[in-house]
Amino acid sequence: MGWIRAFHYTRHRVVRLSDTTHKIALGLALGAGISFTPLLGTHFIQAGALAYMLRANFISALIGTFVGNPWTFPFMWWAAISLGSYLLGLFGVSASATLPEHVDFSTLWEIFRNEPVRIFLPWALGGYLICFTSLIVTYPMFYRLVRTAKKARTKARLRKVRKAAIEITGQKK
Repeated sequence: MGWIRAFHYTRHRVVRLSDTTHKIALGLALGAGISFTPLLGTHFIQAGALAYMLRANFISALIGTFVGNPWTFPFMWWAAISLGSYLLGLFGVSASATLPEHVDFSTLWEIFRNEPVRIFLPWALGGYLICFTSLIVTYPMFYRLVRTAKKARTKARLRKVRKAAIEITGQKK
């Protein structure tokens, strides 16, 4: 399955969710925001828990976590660590992380294993701040996208019903 086809299929599934536009958009925004957090293996759990607590759509929250993927994680994590380090520096906390010139997974793992607070504290602080900030930014965007797609789907369904009714009754267009 190609990436474009996968995107269209996911969009199709989101639009067909039987929930309000608000709940679907909130779920997508929650999932996208959680992708900034450092606890990589728990994004689904965090998104699901937040969706439950805020009464958002659970499935759309899980789909929203796919905003974080191997292509976007490096930028998201860099932003989270940079923001967290900056904020900790403002308060005089020296636990801020400075990343080496060449960063790969093994380098991050070594830093995390040897000095977990040095990288985790700024990453968590920056990640959760960006997470909640991104909710404010992405919710209206997702709301408009879902509302527009649902309206288009309803319009297409009504067009089909009208066409079938015309054929059944023998009316002219």
